[in-house]
Amino acid sequence: MASSERTWFVDSSVLLRAIADRSTAARTWFESAYNAGDRFVGSRILELEVLRVVTNAGLALDVAHEYLDEFALVAVGDDLVDEAIALEPGLGGADSLHIAAALRLGIGSVTLVTHDAQMARAALALGFTVLDPVTDDPNRGPVA
Repeated sequence: MASSERTWFVDSSVLLRAIADRSTAARTWFESAYNAGDRFVGSRILELEVLRVVTNAGLALDVAHEYLDEFALVAVGDDLVDEAIALEPGLGGADSLHIAAALRLGIGSVTLVTHDAQMARAALALGFTVLDPVTDDPNRGPVA
């Protein structure tokens, strides 16, 4: 593994914007990280959310699969659900599962990538480094 390689734990709020061509900034970030040899990780919830939204919106599944094929996916079993339940209040079910999966990799081992302000705040409070590459969203607010 190259020393400059990074591991990104990605939420569907960013991935879907890249797939649906709603954010040039998100797509450019993915391409840059991919070209740098970085590693993408998500939970199986990411896969579920992305494929359901893409299917329901009538978007091309092949593009979604091209992105998802680059991800290592954390299984969602009873243990992960228990870990998500034990997190501090304030997160919904899917966000709790994403963060619980990221915690398994280690706070210092991954950067959590999300465009969801509530999830970003929770991740920051836990000590994660957080990135929101969706800089071209006109409704983007600060992550604090």
